[in-house]
Amino acid sequence: MKRIDLLILSWHQTYLSKNAGGYIRLSEFLKRAPKTIGFKLLDNTPTIYSDVASENELIRYQTPRLIKVFEKRFFILWFMLENITTAWIVYFTAKKLIRQYKPKVLYVPIGEFFHLYLPAIILKLQFPQIRLVVDILNFEIPDKSVFTYYQKLRKSGQSIIRSILTIYATLQSTFLIKRTVNLVDYIFTVSPDLISALKKYYRKESIDFTPSGVDSSFPLPKVKKKFLGVYLGRMTVQKGVFELLDVWSQVIKKIPNAKLALMGQADDQILKSLKEKITEFKLDKNISVFGSVSEEKKRKILSASQLFLHLARYEPLFPVIGILEGLSFGLPAIVYNMKVVSSQQNILKKWKCLYIIENGSTKEVVKKIQEYYKSTQKTKNLLSLEAKKFANLYDWDKIAKKEFGIILDLIFRY
Repeated sequence: MKRIDLLILSWHQTYLSKNAGGYIRLSEFLKRAPKTIGFKLLDNTPTIYSDVASENELIRYQTPRLIKVFEKRFFILWFMLENITTAWIVYFTAKKLIRQYKPKVLYVPIGEFFHLYLPAIILKLQFPQIRLVVDILNFEIPDKSVFTYYQKLRKSGQSIIRSILTIYATLQSTFLIKRTVNLVDYIFTVSPDLISALKKYYRKESIDFTPSGVDSSFPLPKVKKKFLGVYLGRMTVQKGVFELLDVWSQVIKKIPNAKLALMGQADDQILKSLKEKITEFKLDKNISVFGSVSEEKKRKILSASQLFLHLARYEPLFPVIGILEGLSFGLPAIVYNMKVVSSQQNILKKWKCLYIIENGSTKEVVKKIQEYYKSTQKTKNLLSLEAKKFANLYDWDKIAKKEFGIILDLIFRY
């Protein structure tokens, strides 16, 4: 049996498809995996990586189908059963694969998933010779406190139980990581801020960050602009989409025909709440909710837009993939001065294409949108060129090369 170098443990929420940043990140990395690395990717069915990994490289697993029937009506039961069975299946399948293929590195690309991280830690204890590499993309409650985060989740339309479970999952993951992280051989995270947070518990020096990336190898589109503003990303309360509605209700007081496009995955509850709020604010003629769109449709909407709006009050990294995609189409971005932004202030303040607003100040956001709208076409063109230049700094090729460079070193060193 041919040996492999790398075993990757993966799981994804099937309803998110490829929309979440962590899944996009792994997909882009796999597209650029060095030919010298032999790997197997363990992923749940239906896999979202069939276009970047061969059938020989993919190993699919399936949690019991009976569990799926509980997802909508008995979410708490589905949540518990899905996590437990996934952890169980991943552990035993990976254990068999380690014995069969003897990989040198075990890689967990989304370490905050409890049901991937826990099996990986147990496997590391059982097979101490294997090098464990973990990407930790989130490590804390994305708000000032558990209470304020709960309030935001409830405001978005999530049920009490689902809100509590969302918080519980984050706390559970953080608790486990804090107590076992020193068993990991190498940690990748996504920002200097998260490195600082993890170093409070991780005593080794083998930690680095690889930010989000973008493919910006195309010329700026020259098409008629339809949307003054656009958002691209998961539509959740954490990403600030409900705040965008409040902002736009103020924008149209001075710019009555201003159009806003919202793109990205949203569950049924969020979509319902968004549409209700849009109607409540009388914004039906000004805001278009596209939801999940094809790559072609996404590019068409971004090409027809002028400004990218991202009003999350917390992110574990900056810039996130959605912002980078907007910048790659020449769209200046309006963002809040959240902690991960302020920590890079010396670098970011040099870029005029980034409008950094006091965190939570919707009034200042409205003012900046109006200011941009009134600016000359020459100014807009210069900002567009600079936005493209900024996006070019975050090319996926460079980012994947850095991560795989470390993994290759671990493979060939041992």
